[in-house]
Amino acid sequence: MQRPGRPRDRLVDAMADPTIHLATENGLLVADMTGKVLARHLDGAEIHAVLVSDGWAFAAPEGRGVLRVKLPLDAASDWEPLGLEDQRVWTLAATGGAGRALAGLEPAALCEVGGDGGPSRFVGLESVEGHEDWHSPWGPADLCAVCVDGDRMVVGVEVGGVAVSEDAGKTWEARNHGLYEDVHCLALLGNTWAATTGMGFHITTDAGLTWSWEMEGVDRGYTQGLAVVGSSADTLVMSSASGPPPMWESGGPEAALFRLHTPQTPYLWDLVCDGFRGNVDRGGIASAGDLVVAGTSEGELLLSRDAGWEFDLVAEGMPPIIAVALAVTV
Repeated sequence: MQRPGRPRDRLVDAMADPTIHLATENGLLVADMTGKVLARHLDGAEIHAVLVSDGWAFAAPEGRGVLRVKLPLDAASDWEPLGLEDQRVWTLAATGGAGRALAGLEPAALCEVGGDGGPSRFVGLESVEGHEDWHSPWGPADLCAVCVDGDRMVVGVEVGGVAVSEDAGKTWEARNHGLYEDVHCLALLGNTWAATTGMGFHITTDAGLTWSWEMEGVDRGYTQGLAVVGSSADTLVMSSASGPPPMWESGGPEAALFRLHTPQTPYLWDLVCDGFRGNVDRGGIASAGDLVVAGTSEGELLLSRDAGWEFDLVAEGMPPIIAVALAVTV
């Protein structure tokens, strides 16, 4: 899985005993850096999303809404239901408040869970220009990406593009000029935002007012997972496949991981990892400084300690991995 000859970032040894939380088709696994499974939770449940934030872990099992538990996880940990049992939850994101999380739903909507009084739905998305055209290949659109930066909230919709609030969710507007609106994942670096879509990677340097398509160095166009990496948190690792699952042929997804060579123009991607069997889905990459992990639909766990320049296959034979999160002690 290593690709020699690539430039390498300086390794940063600022983390102690990180653990990897894996949302799979058969429960939530907690693994160490060697891929050894330390604990199993929610056996038998398909977990659509996982989040680690401010000393809490959150999970979204099919049909059970959102659950949370205080870290560290062990065999005796008791998961607390936070509501949304009648909703399909596609993604979970931090709110900046301990014990709370944001949930992206299908049909596309945004809720906060973990606060007093049960789930709280953000209003205003229905007024976003183009909302009446939001959809997905299977019917209703899903809100599958959420980023928060102070009072700014940015959400991605499959299929509907990006909606932005600059006032903590009170009002919303679409910012899709130049963006392919089948959005899979988002990342924010100040006013530079990145989006993976069903038609490649897009980037904006003016907070979403104009987007450009940037795929130099990427040889497969169905971009999915995305993570900000590096000790300076200024570049990206992305997963991409040959196409959406219905188009995969006998060779499978032919997925690979790419690293943005430089965060400035001209944007150029380096192929940093391929040859694994599975697909790395939209929630399948997580990072903390120079540590990057990715999980695949074939139960493979990939790990990089140098901000995504080289990856090792550290585990195989896990259930299909849908999403990953890192619990880091500094």
